[in-house]
Amino acid sequence: METQLEIIPVPYGRETIDIAIPSERLAWVCSPKDVPGVKDIGQAVNDALDNLIGCPDLPTIVGSRGKNTVILVDDYTRTTPQAQILPVVLNRLNELGIPDSSITLIIAGGTHRQMTREECLAKFGAEIMDRVRVIPHMYDDPNQLVELGTTKLGVPISVNRRYYEANLSIAVGNIVPHIYAGWSGGAKLVQPGVSGPATTAATHMVAAPRFREILGRVDNPVRREMEEVARQSGLDLIINTVLNRRGEVVKVVAGDVVAAHREGVRHAEEVYSVQFSELPDVVLASSYPGNADFWQASKAYSAASLMVKPGGTIILMCPAWGGLAPGHPILYSIGELSYEEALEGADCGRFEDEVAVAWYLTLCLSKEQVARTYVYSDGLKESEIEQFGFQLIDDPQETLDRVLTEMGSGARVGVITHGGDINPVRV
Repeated sequence: METQLEIIPVPYGRETIDIAIPSERLAWVCSPKDVPGVKDIGQAVNDALDNLIGCPDLPTIVGSRGKNTVILVDDYTRTTPQAQILPVVLNRLNELGIPDSSITLIIAGGTHRQMTREECLAKFGAEIMDRVRVIPHMYDDPNQLVELGTTKLGVPISVNRRYYEANLSIAVGNIVPHIYAGWSGGAKLVQPGVSGPATTAATHMVAAPRFREILGRVDNPVRREMEEVARQSGLDLIINTVLNRRGEVVKVVAGDVVAAHREGVRHAEEVYSVQFSELPDVVLASSYPGNADFWQASKAYSAASLMVKPGGTIILMCPAWGGLAPGHPILYSIGELSYEEALEGADCGRFEDEVAVAWYLTLCLSKEQVARTYVYSDGLKESEIEQFGFQLIDDPQETLDRVLTEMGSGARVGVITHGGDINPVRV
């Protein structure tokens, strides 16, 4: 009898690759839910600004501050439709007496590389680039940071000086599952968005050993630290979107950094929390929309590690156009360290870039569940991923077919189509 095949369209960068899997071998396909988008993004933003959550109304907030305004925005690694949101926000501020000349956009990229002008035009739009000042956060320049003591748990608070000294500060971001913060959005544009390296290293080192417990859980120790940093540094307002799997806005929330964020997470859970029961022998995962580099793609790998049978195989599809991790060269030299060796080195202060070490610790813990990892990528070199014990492949379909043949007729496969934005919930 002819084998019946299931054809699964798997996003890969700007393309889609069809993966064929025998029906009897397919355990599940996990994707964000296809929730309808709003009809008018501008109206959704205005509605959110008219109904702020957990804080006074917008005229009251603006009226009690001076005109010097900073808007924190995310960078090229995120899918927030800033070019559609920001004109609405600027217009509302103009109506309340704040001119464009008093507004600065800070690209809150944390320790990511700076964006090019072409990337800024694509992300924010020509209108925004012409209307207001747009500058990057320079996390490694002490002259652009201000020290504000510590959190209750001792995390040093170091943030962008221009942001801290603004009369009014607004953070515009998006909410998706996140392995270090539980969910992105909210305070995350302050920490790590516009924080100094010591602050970001401290929270990431807290998160790395706990990523299995943190992913998809909004009440976690790292999120609480991020929110304390945002509170102490004076963030006034957030505007957060929730997108569906096609990148369409399904919800906009605005208001207090905690209260509005929690409302946004409630909607994000409806899109991104995906239930599954079976741990298959093989998980094929796309890093989409985490296409920028392997630093971003690793989120999909960590999610896949929670969904594969212990001792199983992961096939990761990630364009990683920017290579391994721009701005974190230490990752080219620590890939052969064990988890214990890397952690000991961090504890002893041996590594200057502890943010990268935290990333590596998460990768090590993710690998514990996995016997073999294959990576399909246009942007990665074999030498870059071999150090992690991974194998670069030329064809994900051929590799999947071969792995299933080697495992025998009972082997099962799960597919994650949007590994960068998934909250796996085992039932």
